[in-house]
Amino acid sequence: MEPPSTRVSIVNQSSAKGLSSIVRKAIQTTLGAHDMSGTVSVLLCADLRDLNRQFRGLDESTDVLTFPAPPETGLLGDIAISVDYASEQAKARGITVREEVGYLAMHGALHLVGFDDESDADRVDMQQEMTRLGEILGLPYQSEWASILHEVPS
Repeated sequence: MEPPSTRVSIVNQSSAKGLSSIVRKAIQTTLGAHDMSGTVSVLLCADLRDLNRQFRGLDESTDVLTFPAPPETGLLGDIAISVDYASEQAKARGITVREEVGYLAMHGALHLVGFDDESDADRVDMQQEMTRLGEILGLPYQSEWASILHEVPS
């Protein structure tokens, strides 16, 4: 019997087009590599400052936020990605927005799997896994996939 598949629902409130396929592929690959499946909702938007303030108490923009769902819901959770932030980071890294968004979707999915990046050791583990999965997805290698900006330029 085949395991249940991962359903990725995407709402694109950003002006960017053509990102759904890499988001879906990154999340499905990440969850599949960790023998997980289920439903993930993704929001692609311009800015995450309000969500970051509301849910993390940080009054600043960020690139990706992950909200694991309570186990009793049968859902895996939600991922929100700031396409504007991703665009600025992509420029700083010298990669495409599509590639950056792919890594951000993967990063969010790894949080749903149980990875964390609050300590140095956890951050190293997450970055190693992102490098491994990025290679599978055909994304360009970067030595570090942590957020590199503190604010999105206006």
